[in-house]
Amino acid sequence: MKRGVIFDKDGTLLDFEAFWLPVTEGALNELAHKFCVSEQAVRAAEEKLGISCGRAERNGVLCAGTYAQMAEIVREVFSEYGTEAAEREMYREVCRAFEENMHRGEILPSSARLKDTLLALKKEDYRLFVATTDNAGITAACLQKLGIEGLFDGVYTDGAGYPAKPDPFIIDMIVKEHGAEREGLAMVGDTRTDLFFARRGRILGIGYAQNEREKRLLAPLADEVIGDFCELPRILERKIRVY
Repeated sequence: MKRGVIFDKDGTLLDFEAFWLPVTEGALNELAHKFCVSEQAVRAAEEKLGISCGRAERNGVLCAGTYAQMAEIVREVFSEYGTEAAEREMYREVCRAFEENMHRGEILPSSARLKDTLLALKKEDYRLFVATTDNAGITAACLQKLGIEGLFDGVYTDGAGYPAKPDPFIIDMIVKEHGAEREGLAMVGDTRTDLFFARRGRILGIGYAQNEREKRLLAPLADEVIGDFCELPRILERKIRVY
C-alpha cells in the first residue's frame, strides 16, 4: 500500500506568527493608505482576522481562511470606516498587498526537527504533500527558504481552481493521481479546518499544537495530537499499517 502524509503549511511546516504577523501588518497598512481609512480600521481588521495581543488565533481567518475570506473581512471593515470597494477589487488588492509585503516575514521552521523528520519519512517511502490556502508564489518561496521544497510529491495551493480545505477535493486528487489509499494517508495540521479536511476525506487526522490550550482545541477532531515533529514517525508507524 502506498503511504502518504499531507501537511498544512502555515503553523505546521512554517512558524506562523514569525512570518504572517509582520506580513499582515504591512499589507493592512498599505491597504489602509490606498483606501484612505484610519489606523483604527487596521486594528479592527486585525481583530476580525483573528489577531489579538500580538498573537494569531489558530482558528481565525488569518490562520485557517482563504484570501477571498480575508478580502471580504477587510472590505466589510473598511466599509464601516467610510470606504466602499467592490468584492473583486478588494480581493485583487488584498492579494497584491500580501504578495508585496512578503519580504517583511521571517521564514522559520515550526520545529528544529522539521527537515530531519521529513527526510526520515521519505526514507520510509512515504509520499509527502502540502495542502495550503496560501498562493503558489508565497508557498514556493517559503518551502525553498526552509530547504524542503524538493521533498514533496505534490503541492496544492490557493488559486489553482479547486476548492479550499476543508473540502476534501485535494485528498480525492491525491488518491486518484498518486494511487494512494485512504487507509494509508494522514493529514497533519494546526487548525480545526485541517482536521475537518481529514475527516471529510476519510483519512487519519493528526493535530499539531505546541501548547496545551491548542491541543485541547484540536483533540475532539483529531485521531492524534502531537506537540513536536519528532513524534510523527512513531504515530504513523502505529496508525498506518503496511500491506
